[in-house]
Amino acid sequence: MFRRSLRALTLSSFAMGGLLMAAPAHADEPREAPATILDVSLVDGELTARILWAQDAKSLPGEVEVVSHDGQDTLTAGERVTPKAGEVSEVTLYGAVKEPWETGWAQRLAVLGAKGQELTHQPYDVSLDCEDEKTCALKATAGVSASREVLHVSRALKDTLDTIEKDLGAKEFDLVREVARRDPTLYGEALSYAHGLSKLGPVGPAEGCRCTWQASSTRSNTSGTSLGAAHNLYAGPLAPNRRSNARLTTQGTSRINLTLNCTSLASIHFQQVGIKQSGGLVKPVLMPQPVYSMCAGTCSGRFNHFGRIIGNASANSTTMLLNGTATEQIKYHLGNSLSPLLNQTVHAPANSGFDVSTIANNTSSGSGFVQTSGEAFYTYNGDPSLGLPFGQAQAAYAMAIRGYAVCPGGGLNPSGTVSDFATTMNNQSSLDQNIRDFFLYGL
Repeated sequence: MFRRSLRALTLSSFAMGGLLMAAPAHADEPREAPATILDVSLVDGELTARILWAQDAKSLPGEVEVVSHDGQDTLTAGERVTPKAGEVSEVTLYGAVKEPWETGWAQRLAVLGAKGQELTHQPYDVSLDCEDEKTCALKATAGVSASREVLHVSRALKDTLDTIEKDLGAKEFDLVREVARRDPTLYGEALSYAHGLSKLGPVGPAEGCRCTWQASSTRSNTSGTSLGAAHNLYAGPLAPNRRSNARLTTQGTSRINLTLNCTSLASIHFQQVGIKQSGGLVKPVLMPQPVYSMCAGTCSGRFNHFGRIIGNASANSTTMLLNGTATEQIKYHLGNSLSPLLNQTVHAPANSGFDVSTIANNTSSGSGFVQTSGEAFYTYNGDPSLGLPFGQAQAAYAMAIRGYAVCPGGGLNPSGTVSDFATTMNNQSSLDQNIRDFFLYGL
């Protein structure tokens, strides 16, 4: 069953000092997010984030705090930062990642305003990166939000596990070694995955065959950012007295997956691995290496989906020949379907935008993805007397999936959830609330 809502808006234009400006959707809010987390990583064992601050200094607090929480939602580190408009800050949180095999591999970074309110956040996944079978370091990559009963896996590891299931069927295999045999670079991730799998409670009543929820995600674009399908593409003169022109384009995709993986544990052994900590300390940890076989037909998954896409195109032309234009197109799909549930396009100079959402219930697909395509153009003759031309294309999205395990014998159907959103606009709290409402009320 599908439910869809459409909130289309046309941004009025007005003249200000001879320059045609696009009016913001809310007069009391800037259209740009105060902070956007561009990347999360571990550098020399320390959690490091790159944060882009809004161009408008008026929208920025004098000071913010960047904080991290482990997999048990315990505060682990914080660092105060003074934002600088339009700049990127690289913030290091010393000691933020401690013993994730105890505190959880899925963790969270947030930027808090002057009153402690959350300006933005970014989930991140910690895993092992191994030099050999006995020596590993920690690494961190940007991830997605998921409920605690869901195991996070990278897309590369998911693809390898899918291949193993296809090739081996019900045959027994050493999980870590079979993954590493097919892709040695995934040895550390396989160790982390096996450890997380051993900690999760199983789903399903069947003896011998147990199922777990797993989430994976991918983000890619042609702009070189980690925001996937979200972007803020702006083309305009850098100098008011110089001729210039530019036509900028970008395409991006963001995908989330929720799957129910069923295995039968044959045996398990442990291997001691030395894991490098910040400060050069190496801690020996016993990591499980289970032997599994895949088992099908025990439980199956049914899925409810939420998707919301937001696009804006704004421009200013100073001549009759339209020397400033922009276009934004966004699509939202389920699974691998070529037919999108949502498909919207806007063009400027008629400054406009869209904000649409949909819900799809009881589907067989545990995958959703957003595709965006933006273009911004201007050409300028170097005469500022008529104003400056520009084009701007913006895209944002939110996706969420709730999966239900349908098992023999009926009874309660344990569920798992995964969600993702990305934006450079000042609408993060709205996107976040949409996801919360969907999980709480199905709205």
